[in-house]
Amino acid sequence: MNGRLGLITYGVGRAPGGIGRYTQELRAGLQGLGVEPVLLHAGRAGSRDGALALPGAGLVPGLLSLGQAEIAWVAWRHRLALVHDPTGIMPLLVTGARRVVTIHDVVPYIYPETSTALDWLIYRFWLPLAARRVQAIVTVSGQSKADIVRYLPLKLEDVTVIPEAASPKFRPMSREDIQPALARYGIGFPYILYVGSMEARKNLPRLLEAYTRLREWSDKWRLVIAGARKWKFESTLDTVRRLGLEAHVHFTGFVEEEDLPALYNGADLFVFPSLYEGFGLPALEAMACGTPVVASNASSLPEVAGDGAILVDPYDVEAIAAGMQRVLGDPALAQELQAKALVRARSFTWERTARETLAVYERVLGQE
Repeated sequence: MNGRLGLITYGVGRAPGGIGRYTQELRAGLQGLGVEPVLLHAGRAGSRDGALALPGAGLVPGLLSLGQAEIAWVAWRHRLALVHDPTGIMPLLVTGARRVVTIHDVVPYIYPETSTALDWLIYRFWLPLAARRVQAIVTVSGQSKADIVRYLPLKLEDVTVIPEAASPKFRPMSREDIQPALARYGIGFPYILYVGSMEARKNLPRLLEAYTRLREWSDKWRLVIAGARKWKFESTLDTVRRLGLEAHVHFTGFVEEEDLPALYNGADLFVFPSLYEGFGLPALEAMACGTPVVASNASSLPEVAGDGAILVDPYDVEAIAAGMQRVLGDPALAQELQAKALVRARSFTWERTARETLAVYERVLGQE
């Protein structure tokens, strides 16, 4: 399949978010199986990995308009048999190549109030049209599959579940090894950690309310919130001010990927009370580092965490606080969670993700 598979990369020149990391790890996994995809970069920059540029598609509107023709031209010129869009946007309507898309979630349908106007337009008008025009749809969890079929004109058999995984770099580390990264972000011990973007569906105001209740039991731990500020992040900052937590909550901003394992390892507890996740990779990364996890019992997180985390109702502030206190107040439970989390995390690998994705490619190409 070498030279016949095109993989769209979006935002290569920027710090990768969850989908960017998915794309990077999938590519590496395919390379490990002896498959070298041709990268189609949506933008002018970032061709340092040999990517073929799509200069008119650097922004999402361009990707869905001029990018359509560019992808079709590149696929024809380079004789690509199949193009995979891992972003979920599906800019593949006019290309003659076989088409595979990964839809990570359908959040704009489920929580429209947490989504941008562009998200609303894409999910309300574009995806229903595009979903029937691709040869295969991949998603990352059973929950996402159920939601995709609920909101798009698809059947269960149209969607293949292939889970993500934590990179091997997420592993237990010594206190000495993690100190330099913690120092770069001004983080001191002991602390509770959240990793993820600051946006409405991540439920950070309720996490802060729960943290305030935890401090009534013990004020030993600071709360570290690591992640970029996204749309409607202001409610989080307003909650910090309202609760008087300015001296107790530390915002790191965006954290470089190579530093994340250190942040996970240094935390006494990782908390992830998100209202909705297509997969919830930060929870799995924390588990792979052996960090005790308290996570939401909603969306895909129960199927990802299994018995490796304490699951709580993300709408119940008292339940979130009680879960945090339960782990921090019981060293034996924390140790038990660490052991279970490591076992659970090892059941997800990017090699498996790549192998199962390759099987989808082969099935699609067999339909020619």
